[in-house]
Amino acid sequence: MRKLITVLFLFFFSFSVCAQQGPQALFDQANGYLEEGAYSDALNLYKGIERLGYKSGPLFLNMGIAATEIDSLGLAKAYLLRAVEYNETEDRAQEALEFVNSQFSRQSAILKKLPWDLAVQWMIKRPGPRGVFYFGIVLILLSMTILFGRWFGKLKDKKFKTSALSVLSTGIIILGLAFYSDYVDARYDEAVLTDDEIRVRSNADMDADLVSMAYEGYDLVVDQKISREKTGWLFVRLGNGQYGWIQDEGIKII
Repeated sequence: MRKLITVLFLFFFSFSVCAQQGPQALFDQANGYLEEGAYSDALNLYKGIERLGYKSGPLFLNMGIAATEIDSLGLAKAYLLRAVEYNETEDRAQEALEFVNSQFSRQSAILKKLPWDLAVQWMIKRPGPRGVFYFGIVLILLSMTILFGRWFGKLKDKKFKTSALSVLSTGIIILGLAFYSDYVDARYDEAVLTDDEIRVRSNADMDADLVSMAYEGYDLVVDQKISREKTGWLFVRLGNGQYGWIQDEGIKII
C-alpha cells in the first residue's frame, strides 16, 4: 500500500512539473534540439506539445522542418500544409512546401478543383462554418429589423422592403452554406500519404481488384462516413479523382 501511495505521489509530482514547465518551455527545448541537429528528439517533443492541444503556425512549421531533415517527406508535407493555414507562417511554409514537393520521386496527377469546391474549402479553413453561420444570422436579423421598422411605419419607402428581402434571402443562402460546409468538414478529411507506397483497392479486402497505387506525398481525401462501414480500412479519393479503399495506416490526417 505504501509503495502504491509513493508511485501515485511521484506520478502526480511529475505531472505537476510538466504542467508548470508549460508548452512554451517545451517549445523552446524542442527548438534547441532542432538547432543542435537532434531532429528526431525535436520532432517527438513537438508532437507532445501538439497532443497537449497547443497548436500554432510556428509549431507546425518547425515540425515540417524536422520531418524534412529526417527524410520523412510525406510527414513533412502534412505538417507544412497545416503551417500554411496560419498567416504568420504562411509564406515560409509555402516556400518549404514547394521544396518538399520537388523531392518526391513520383508526382500525382491533380485534378483542378471546381470554384464551388474552392469556395467551400475557403469557408471551412478561414471563417469556419461557425463564422459563416453567425454572418448569416446577422444578415437575417438585419433584414427582420428593417421589415419591423416598415411594419411599424418607421420606414415607409418601398426600397427598404426590397432591400430587406434581398438581405433576408442572402442570409438564408449563407446559413445553408454554413450547414453544408459544416457537413463537408465533418465528413471529409484531407490527408497525405506518409508510407513509401500503398495499394488502393476496389473494396475493403486484400483480395479485391487493384484500382491504383499511391506513393509518398500523394494527397488524399478520406470519406469518414463510408470508412466507418469497414474497420481497419479507409475510403479515399486520390488527387486524380480515383476512388478506392486503403488500409488504415501510413497516412497523416491534416
